[in-house]
Amino acid sequence: MASPARRRRLPVLVPVVLALVAGGVVATTQVLGRGSSTPPRGPVAEVAGARIPASLFDLRLGSALTAIRQAGGAPEPGDPAYPAFLAGVKRRVMESLIIDQVIAQEAGYRHLAASDADVAAEIAADARSAGGEDRLEKQLSEAGGNLDQLRDAIRSRLDEQRLEDLFASQRAADVEARLASRAPFETLAGQLSDDEQSRSRGGDLGALNLAQLSASDASFIAAVRAAPEGRVSDPIRDDAGYEILRLDAQSATTRSLHRILVAAPRPYTVRERPPWFAAAIFQAIDDDCRAGRLRVLLDVGLQPCAPSRPAPAPPPASPRASAAPGGAANGFSPRP
Repeated sequence: MASPARRRRLPVLVPVVLALVAGGVVATTQVLGRGSSTPPRGPVAEVAGARIPASLFDLRLGSALTAIRQAGGAPEPGDPAYPAFLAGVKRRVMESLIIDQVIAQEAGYRHLAASDADVAAEIAADARSAGGEDRLEKQLSEAGGNLDQLRDAIRSRLDEQRLEDLFASQRAADVEARLASRAPFETLAGQLSDDEQSRSRGGDLGALNLAQLSASDASFIAAVRAAPEGRVSDPIRDDAGYEILRLDAQSATTRSLHRILVAAPRPYTVRERPPWFAAAIFQAIDDDCRAGRLRVLLDVGLQPCAPSRPAPAPPPASPRASAAPGGAANGFSPRP
Protein backbone atom coordinates (compact mmCIF):
# COMPACT_ATOMS: atom_id res chain seq x y z
CA MET A 1 0.00 0.00 0.00
CA ALA A 2 2.83 2.35 0.72
CA SER A 3 4.93 1.89 -2.33
CA PRO A 4 4.04 1.70 -6.01
CA ALA A 5 4.60 -1.61 -7.72
CA ARG A 6 7.80 -1.66 -9.74
CA ARG A 7 6.95 -1.22 -13.39
CA ARG A 8 9.01 -2.40 -16.38
CA ARG A 9 10.16 0.52 -18.51
CA LEU A 10 8.92 -0.04 -22.05
CA PRO A 11 11.20 0.78 -24.98
CA VAL A 12 8.42 2.47 -26.98
CA LEU A 13 9.00 6.22 -26.89
CA VAL A 14 5.93 8.02 -28.22
CA PRO A 15 3.43 7.15 -25.44
CA VAL A 16 6.05 8.28 -22.94
CA VAL A 17 6.55 11.57 -24.75
CA LEU A 18 2.80 12.19 -24.80
CA ALA A 19 2.61 11.69 -21.06
CA LEU A 20 5.52 14.04 -20.47
CA VAL A 21 4.12 16.78 -22.70
CA ALA A 22 0.76 16.49 -20.97
CA GLY A 23 2.53 16.84 -17.66
CA GLY A 24 4.35 19.98 -18.79
CA VAL A 25 7.88 18.55 -19.07
CA VAL A 26 9.47 16.49 -21.80
CA ALA A 27 13.20 15.90 -21.41
CA THR A 28 16.52 17.73 -20.96
CA THR A 29 18.69 20.07 -22.96
CA GLN A 30 21.81 18.02 -23.37
CA VAL A 31 23.77 17.38 -26.56
CA LEU A 32 22.17 14.47 -28.40
CA GLY A 33 23.98 11.37 -29.54
CA ARG A 34 25.04 10.89 -33.13
CA GLY A 35 22.44 10.35 -35.79
CA SER A 36 20.38 13.55 -35.70
CA SER A 37 19.64 14.75 -39.23
CA THR A 38 18.37 18.20 -38.23
CA PRO A 39 21.00 20.87 -38.94
CA PRO A 40 21.54 23.49 -36.23
CA ARG A 41 19.91 26.90 -36.85
CA GLY A 42 21.10 28.63 -33.74
CA PRO A 43 19.73 28.74 -30.20
CA VAL A 44 16.02 29.08 -29.40
CA ALA A 45 16.65 30.15 -25.80
CA GLU A 46 19.44 30.85 -23.34
CA VAL A 47 19.39 29.86 -19.66
CA ALA A 48 22.19 30.98 -17.33
CA GLY A 49 24.67 31.10 -20.22
CA ALA A 50 23.64 27.74 -21.74
CA ARG A 51 22.13 27.86 -25.21
CA ILE A 52 19.26 25.58 -26.17
CA PRO A 53 19.76 24.56 -29.82
CA ALA A 54 16.99 24.75 -32.41
CA SER A 55 17.70 21.13 -33.34
CA LEU A 56 16.58 20.01 -29.87
CA PHE A 57 13.44 22.14 -30.06
CA ASP A 58 12.63 20.57 -33.43
CA LEU A 59 13.29 17.08 -32.09
CA ARG A 60 10.97 17.52 -29.14
CA LEU A 61 8.31 19.28 -31.15
CA GLY A 62 8.27 16.39 -33.59
CA SER A 63 8.04 13.90 -30.72
CA ALA A 64 5.17 15.78 -29.13
CA LEU A 65 3.18 16.19 -32.35
CA THR A 66 3.60 12.53 -33.25
CA ALA A 67 2.50 11.41 -29.79
CA ILE A 68 -0.55 13.64 -29.78
CA ARG A 69 -1.58 12.56 -33.28
CA GLN A 70 -1.24 8.89 -32.39
CA ALA A 71 -3.44 9.48 -29.36
CA GLY A 72 -6.06 11.06 -31.61
CA GLY A 73 -5.81 14.46 -29.98
CA ALA A 74 -4.52 16.65 -32.84
CA PRO A 75 -6.43 18.53 -35.52
CA GLU A 76 -5.22 18.15 -39.11
CA PRO A 77 -2.93 20.86 -40.55
CA GLY A 78 -5.77 22.23 -42.71
CA ASP A 79 -8.16 22.46 -39.79
CA PRO A 80 -8.94 26.04 -38.61
CA ALA A 81 -8.03 24.92 -35.09
CA TYR A 82 -4.57 23.72 -36.12
CA PRO A 83 -2.61 27.03 -35.76
CA ALA A 84 -3.76 27.51 -32.17
CA PHE A 85 -3.08 23.84 -31.40
CA LEU A 86 0.44 24.05 -32.86
CA ALA A 87 1.18 27.28 -31.00
CA GLY A 88 0.15 25.66 -27.73
CA VAL A 89 2.38 22.64 -28.29
CA LYS A 90 5.32 24.90 -29.14
CA ARG A 91 4.83 26.85 -25.92
CA ARG A 92 4.76 23.68 -23.85
CA VAL A 93 7.88 22.37 -25.57
CA MET A 94 9.69 25.64 -24.88
CA GLU A 95 8.61 25.58 -21.25
CA SER A 96 9.88 22.03 -20.91
CA LEU A 97 13.23 22.98 -22.44
CA ILE A 98 13.67 25.82 -19.95
CA ILE A 99 12.74 23.62 -17.00
CA ASP A 100 15.01 20.82 -18.17
CA GLN A 101 17.95 23.14 -18.67
CA VAL A 102 17.64 24.39 -15.10
CA ILE A 103 17.48 20.79 -13.84
CA ALA A 104 20.44 19.75 -16.01
CA GLN A 105 22.57 22.62 -14.73
CA GLU A 106 21.80 21.80 -11.11
CA ALA A 107 22.45 18.09 -11.68
CA GLY A 108 25.81 19.00 -13.22
CA TYR A 109 26.69 21.33 -10.36
CA ARG A 110 26.04 18.53 -7.90
CA HIS A 111 27.91 15.93 -10.00
CA LEU A 112 24.71 13.99 -10.63
CA ALA A 113 24.28 14.58 -14.38
CA ALA A 114 23.74 11.51 -16.53
CA SER A 115 26.80 10.65 -18.58
CA ASP A 116 26.87 9.37 -22.13
CA ALA A 117 27.76 5.97 -20.68
CA ASP A 118 24.69 6.08 -18.41
CA VAL A 119 22.44 6.81 -21.36
CA ALA A 120 24.11 4.14 -23.50
CA ALA A 121 23.57 1.56 -20.75
CA GLU A 122 19.85 2.35 -20.67
CA ILE A 123 19.63 2.14 -24.45
CA ALA A 124 21.37 -1.24 -24.31
CA ALA A 125 18.89 -2.46 -21.69
CA ASP A 126 15.98 -1.33 -23.88
CA ALA A 127 17.54 -3.07 -26.86
CA ARG A 128 17.85 -6.31 -24.93
CA SER A 129 14.23 -6.02 -23.84
CA ALA A 130 13.16 -5.43 -27.43
CA GLY A 131 15.20 -8.36 -28.77
CA GLY A 132 18.07 -6.37 -30.24
CA GLU A 133 18.91 -2.82 -31.33
CA ASP A 134 17.38 -3.33 -34.77
CA ARG A 135 14.10 -4.33 -33.21
CA LEU A 136 14.26 -1.40 -30.82
CA GLU A 137 14.77 1.01 -33.70
CA LYS A 138 11.89 -0.64 -35.55
CA GLN A 139 9.61 -0.27 -32.55
CA LEU A 140 10.58 3.36 -32.17
CA SER A 141 10.07 4.03 -35.86
CA GLU A 142 6.63 2.40 -35.84
CA ALA A 143 5.72 4.64 -32.93
CA GLY A 144 6.99 7.72 -34.80
CA GLY A 145 10.20 8.05 -32.80
CA ASN A 146 13.92 7.39 -33.09
CA LEU A 147 17.01 6.76 -31.00
CA ASP A 148 17.84 10.45 -30.66
CA GLN A 149 14.48 11.06 -29.03
CA LEU A 150 14.97 8.11 -26.73
CA ARG A 151 18.44 9.31 -25.70
CA ASP A 152 17.02 12.75 -24.94
CA ALA A 153 14.19 11.32 -22.83
CA ILE A 154 16.51 8.99 -20.91
CA ARG A 155 19.01 11.73 -20.09
CA SER A 156 16.20 13.96 -18.89
CA ARG A 157 14.70 11.30 -16.67
CA LEU A 158 18.04 10.36 -15.10
CA ASP A 159 18.99 13.98 -14.36
CA GLU A 160 15.65 14.78 -12.76
CA GLN A 161 15.36 11.50 -10.87
CA ARG A 162 18.82 11.86 -9.34
CA LEU A 163 18.31 15.47 -8.36
CA GLU A 164 14.87 14.83 -6.92
CA ASP A 165 16.21 11.89 -4.92
CA LEU A 166 18.97 14.06 -3.45
CA PHE A 167 16.52 16.78 -2.46
CA ALA A 168 14.13 14.17 -1.01
CA SER A 169 16.88 12.68 1.15
CA GLN A 170 17.77 16.17 2.42
CA ARG A 171 14.12 16.89 3.13
CA ALA A 172 13.73 13.62 5.02
CA ALA A 173 16.83 14.41 7.09
CA ASP A 174 15.37 17.81 8.01
CA VAL A 175 12.09 16.20 9.03
CA GLU A 176 14.04 13.75 11.17
CA ALA A 177 15.89 16.63 12.83
CA ARG A 178 12.64 18.42 13.59
CA LEU A 179 11.21 15.31 15.16
CA ALA A 180 14.35 14.94 17.25
CA SER A 181 13.73 18.51 18.44
CA ARG A 182 10.29 17.38 19.64
CA ALA A 183 8.20 18.83 16.83
CA PRO A 184 4.83 16.99 16.86
CA PHE A 185 4.78 14.11 14.39
CA GLU A 186 1.16 14.81 13.41
CA THR A 187 1.91 18.48 12.68
CA LEU A 188 4.87 17.67 10.43
CA ALA A 189 2.91 14.94 8.66
CA GLY A 190 0.07 17.36 7.96
CA GLN A 191 2.46 19.96 6.58
CA LEU A 192 5.10 17.92 4.79
CA SER A 193 4.04 14.36 4.02
CA ASP A 194 3.52 13.47 0.36
CA ASP A 195 1.09 10.69 1.29
CA GLU A 196 -2.26 12.05 0.06
CA GLN A 197 -4.32 9.55 2.03
CA SER A 198 -2.81 9.96 5.49
CA ARG A 199 -1.64 13.59 5.45
CA SER A 200 -5.02 15.02 6.47
CA ARG A 201 -5.04 12.61 9.43
CA GLY A 202 -1.62 13.69 10.67
CA GLY A 203 0.00 10.69 9.05
CA ASP A 204 -2.24 8.10 10.69
CA LEU A 205 -2.28 4.87 8.68
CA GLY A 206 -4.49 3.01 11.11
CA ALA A 207 -3.99 -0.68 11.83
CA LEU A 208 -2.19 -2.43 8.98
CA ASN A 209 -2.66 -6.14 8.45
CA LEU A 210 0.76 -7.71 7.98
CA ALA A 211 -0.59 -10.45 5.73
CA GLN A 212 -2.18 -7.89 3.41
CA LEU A 213 1.07 -5.92 3.33
CA SER A 214 3.07 -8.89 2.09
CA ALA A 215 2.77 -7.69 -1.53
CA SER A 216 4.05 -4.19 -0.66
CA ASP A 217 7.57 -2.93 -1.18
CA ALA A 218 9.97 -5.26 0.62
CA SER A 219 11.85 -2.41 2.31
CA PHE A 220 8.62 -0.91 3.63
CA ILE A 221 7.21 -4.14 5.03
CA ALA A 222 10.58 -4.98 6.63
CA ALA A 223 10.61 -1.57 8.32
CA VAL A 224 7.03 -2.01 9.52
CA ARG A 225 7.85 -5.41 11.05
CA ALA A 226 11.02 -4.12 12.71
CA ALA A 227 9.67 -0.79 14.01
CA PRO A 228 10.03 -0.46 17.82
CA GLU A 229 6.78 0.46 19.54
CA GLY A 230 6.48 4.07 20.64
CA ARG A 231 9.53 5.23 18.67
CA VAL A 232 10.11 7.06 15.40
CA SER A 233 12.16 5.25 12.77
CA ASP A 234 15.09 6.64 10.83
CA PRO A 235 14.20 7.53 7.20
CA ILE A 236 13.72 4.32 5.21
CA ARG A 237 14.32 4.29 1.45
CA ASP A 238 11.79 2.29 -0.54
CA ASP A 239 10.16 2.56 -3.96
CA ALA A 240 7.81 5.33 -2.79
CA GLY A 241 10.59 7.53 -1.39
CA TYR A 242 11.80 8.18 2.15
CA GLU A 243 9.51 6.89 4.89
CA ILE A 244 9.55 8.01 8.52
CA LEU A 245 7.36 5.73 10.64
CA ARG A 246 6.06 5.80 14.20
CA LEU A 247 4.71 2.55 15.61
CA ASP A 248 1.81 3.25 17.99
CA ALA A 249 0.64 -0.29 18.76
CA GLN A 250 1.14 -3.83 17.55
CA SER A 251 -0.32 -7.31 17.69
CA ALA A 252 0.66 -10.62 16.19
CA THR A 253 -1.08 -9.70 12.92
CA THR A 254 -1.29 -5.89 12.80
CA ARG A 255 0.75 -2.73 13.24
CA SER A 256 -0.80 0.68 14.01
CA LEU A 257 1.38 3.36 12.42
CA HIS A 258 1.84 7.01 11.64
CA ARG A 259 3.79 7.90 8.53
CA ILE A 260 5.58 10.83 6.91
CA LEU A 261 6.47 10.20 3.27
CA VAL A 262 8.94 12.29 1.30
CA ALA A 263 8.19 11.21 -2.25
CA ALA A 264 11.02 9.98 -4.48
CA PRO A 265 9.32 7.27 -6.56
CA ARG A 266 11.16 4.53 -8.37
CA PRO A 267 10.75 4.34 -11.32
CA TYR A 268 10.41 8.10 -11.67
CA THR A 269 8.18 10.05 -14.04
CA VAL A 270 7.50 13.78 -14.18
CA ARG A 271 3.83 13.09 -13.52
CA GLU A 272 4.90 12.10 -9.99
CA ARG A 273 6.99 15.23 -9.38
CA PRO A 274 6.31 16.36 -5.80
CA PRO A 275 5.02 19.94 -5.41
CA TRP A 276 7.97 20.91 -3.20
CA PHE A 277 10.39 19.86 -5.97
CA ALA A 278 8.40 21.78 -8.58
CA ALA A 279 8.51 24.82 -6.30
CA ALA A 280 12.31 24.59 -6.12
CA ILE A 281 12.54 24.44 -9.92
CA PHE A 282 10.31 27.48 -10.43
CA GLN A 283 12.19 29.42 -7.79
CA ALA A 284 15.43 28.80 -9.73
CA ILE A 285 13.73 29.95 -12.94
CA ASP A 286 12.47 33.07 -11.18
CA ASP A 287 16.01 33.77 -9.95
CA ASP A 288 17.26 33.52 -13.54
CA CYS A 289 14.57 35.93 -14.70
CA ARG A 290 15.37 38.46 -12.00
CA ALA A 291 19.07 38.33 -12.90
CA GLY A 292 18.46 38.59 -16.66
CA ARG A 293 19.83 35.11 -17.30
CA LEU A 294 16.82 33.72 -19.15
CA ARG A 295 15.97 34.68 -22.73
CA VAL A 296 13.58 33.08 -25.22
CA LEU A 297 14.91 33.73 -28.73
CA LEU A 298 12.21 31.94 -30.74
CA ASP A 299 8.75 33.46 -31.10
CA VAL A 300 6.44 30.84 -29.62
CA GLY A 301 4.20 33.25 -27.74
CA LEU A 302 6.17 32.70 -24.54
CA GLN A 303 8.24 35.32 -22.75
CA PRO A 304 8.52 33.81 -19.27
CA CYS A 305 10.34 36.76 -17.74
CA ALA A 306 7.92 39.46 -18.86
CA PRO A 307 6.75 41.53 -15.86
CA SER A 308 3.17 40.41 -16.36
CA ARG A 309 4.01 36.74 -16.92
CA PRO A 310 6.17 34.85 -14.42
CA ALA A 311 8.51 32.15 -15.70
CA PRO A 312 6.61 29.31 -16.58
CA ALA A 313 3.74 29.27 -14.13
CA PRO A 314 4.19 26.67 -11.38
CA PRO A 315 1.35 24.42 -10.32
CA PRO A 316 -1.07 25.75 -7.69
CA ALA A 317 0.51 26.25 -4.30
CA SER A 318 0.00 23.56 -1.69
CA PRO A 319 0.94 23.25 1.98
CA ARG A 320 3.63 20.76 1.02
CA ALA A 321 5.21 23.07 -1.55
CA SER A 322 5.38 26.09 0.75
CA ALA A 323 6.53 24.34 3.90
CA ALA A 324 10.06 23.32 3.00
CA PRO A 325 11.81 22.21 6.18
CA GLY A 326 15.12 23.63 7.24
CA GLY A 327 15.02 26.56 4.81
CA ALA A 328 17.99 25.50 2.69
CA ALA A 329 17.08 21.91 1.95
CA ASN A 330 15.77 20.92 -1.49
CA GLY A 331 16.83 24.31 -2.83
CA PHE A 332 18.86 24.90 -5.99
CA SER A 333 22.38 26.21 -5.63
CA PRO A 334 23.09 29.87 -6.39
CA ARG A 335 22.61 30.29 -10.12
CA PRO A 336 25.82 30.89 -12.17
